[in-house]
Amino acid sequence: MARMSVMTHDTVCRLVNERVPKGGRVLEVSCGSGWNLDTLRKDGYEVRGTNFSVHDMHADDLPIDLGVDVTKALPYDDASFDALLLCDVIEHIYDHPAALKEIARVLKVGGWLIMPTPNVMRINSRLHYLLTGFLKIKRSFIGFDVPLDQAFAFHNNPPQLPQTIYYMHAVGLRCELEAIEYKPKSILWWLLLAPLIYPCTWYKLHKGEKFLKGTDAAETIFRLQTSFKALCGEALVIMGQKFDMTPSGEMKTKLPEWHAKIETE
Repeated sequence: MARMSVMTHDTVCRLVNERVPKGGRVLEVSCGSGWNLDTLRKDGYEVRGTNFSVHDMHADDLPIDLGVDVTKALPYDDASFDALLLCDVIEHIYDHPAALKEIARVLKVGGWLIMPTPNVMRINSRLHYLLTGFLKIKRSFIGFDVPLDQAFAFHNNPPQLPQTIYYMHAVGLRCELEAIEYKPKSILWWLLLAPLIYPCTWYKLHKGEKFLKGTDAAETIFRLQTSFKALCGEALVIMGQKFDMTPSGEMKTKLPEWHAKIETE
C-alpha cells in the first residue's frame, strides 16, 4: 500500500471522527475498495458508498451502489447524510460545480464534505508551472490517443483554491483546509518565498480584484491560500461544512449585459 494512500486513509477517518457524531450517516462517492467505509463502520458510523468504475473487490456486506456519476445525480434524498467523502476523485472530474452542487444537496445542514486531493497550489508546484507550464499533479499528462469518455482516468482537473472556494460557497459549503505530509524541500521554499507570497497575494485580493476588495471573501481566500497547509502540504483535504443559505439581498457584483440567458420554450 502506498504511503500517501495510508496517510490519506488515516487522515480522512480521523477528520470524520472529529467532526461527525457516532452513528452519523457517511457516504463515500467513488469509494473504490471501500477501505474508508469499512474502517468508519467499525468506528460506529452508518456507511454507504458508490462507484463509477470497476475497482478491486470490497467486503460483501458493504452497501455500494454501482454506476453512479456524481456530476449527473446521486440516487439519495436531500439532506440525507452527515458526511460525504470524495477521496482523490475531484481531480478526475471535469465539472466541479455540478459535483459540488450535488454533494451539497445530499448533505444535512452542519454536515461535512471531506475531499482529499493532490495539492497543486503548493509552492514547488507553482514554481514548476512557472518553468514548464505544467502544475505538479502527481500523474503524467494525458496521452492524446485517449478518447474523451476515458479521460477521467487522468488528473486533468486539479482544483485550484480560489475557484474551488467560490464554487463551494455558492452551493452552501464553508471551506476549511487540512494537509497531508510536508516535505523538507517544500518547507525550505516556504522559508524563502513566503515573505513575497503573503504581500503579493494580499495586494492582489484586497486591491487588485475589483469584485473582491473590501469583502470577507477576499480575506477568506487570502487566509486559506496563504496558509502553511496550502503552501507546503503534498496533498490537501478540502473540507466544507454545509450552512443554511439564506438570501443575502441584492447582488453587489455587476454582471455584464450579455450574461442574461436567452429564454426558450
